[in-house]
Amino acid sequence: MNAEFKFKNIIMIILGGAVMGFALEFLLVPAKIAAGGVSGVATILYYLFRLPVGVMVFVINIPIFLIGMKEFSWRFLLTSIIGTAAMSGAAQLFELDFFQKFLPLSEDIFLCSVLGGAIYGAGLGITIRAGGTTGGTDIVSLVLKKKFPNFSVGQLIIFIDGAVIAAAGIAFKSMETILYSAVLLFVSSYVLDTMLAGVDFAKIVYIISEKNADISKAISERISRGSTALNGHSYYSGMSRDVLMCVMRKYQVPPLKQLVTEIDPSAFVIVTDAKEVIGEGFRYDLKPKEK
Repeated sequence: MNAEFKFKNIIMIILGGAVMGFALEFLLVPAKIAAGGVSGVATILYYLFRLPVGVMVFVINIPIFLIGMKEFSWRFLLTSIIGTAAMSGAAQLFELDFFQKFLPLSEDIFLCSVLGGAIYGAGLGITIRAGGTTGGTDIVSLVLKKKFPNFSVGQLIIFIDGAVIAAAGIAFKSMETILYSAVLLFVSSYVLDTMLAGVDFAKIVYIISEKNADISKAISERISRGSTALNGHSYYSGMSRDVLMCVMRKYQVPPLKQLVTEIDPSAFVIVTDAKEVIGEGFRYDLKPKEK
């Protein structure tokens, strides 16, 4: 673990865990919404036996970490323990009387599930982007994946979280708990995916035309974008021709379609999404490897 990872990444993992702890204590637990996984189990235990959520999050993760010691690298486990400790510590901190006097933030359960899910997902996204996890479902699903290879990690996570949510509904004797917990999982998953894939979506445009040279020149001059010629072969016509590929911002697609129509009205144009683009004119996330 190099120095850069030690300081920068660990701080971000702690921040992400603290954000998740905030979402638990200020929005999810007061509304009796189960976040799934260990956090959901801790929520159930809190209402059944008044066991502190922050403490239970860490205690429940201890046997999970012991199991993971045999399966994963020490670095993965270390970052998982840090993330879990941060979430557990933050949740325990927010259980102090000073913070409790601000509760509830809202008595609207739907608002708590949506806002709580967004904050919880954002915290998890910060943690994962920094190279860590918060243990629990992540480790269990990876262990089960080796036992049940026919299931994907995503399917196993859904199964585990679904079981926890169902248990919360039974424990609280409330179908609303299950429904609002499902809303929470949807929102948190969406926010997590957005943070990992990025929101700066671009468009990939493929152009098949007999006037590729003219179109490529016009794209460069009028839209200030480059284009790449890919070798293509049509099995329908038996002809071989280049296919222009161009990556651009969303707002650049309409003028592109207009110029293509002006140059070759019969051109075939395909527009699709690119969720993440790294390179000139977009993002620079690639760093040279350390020697």
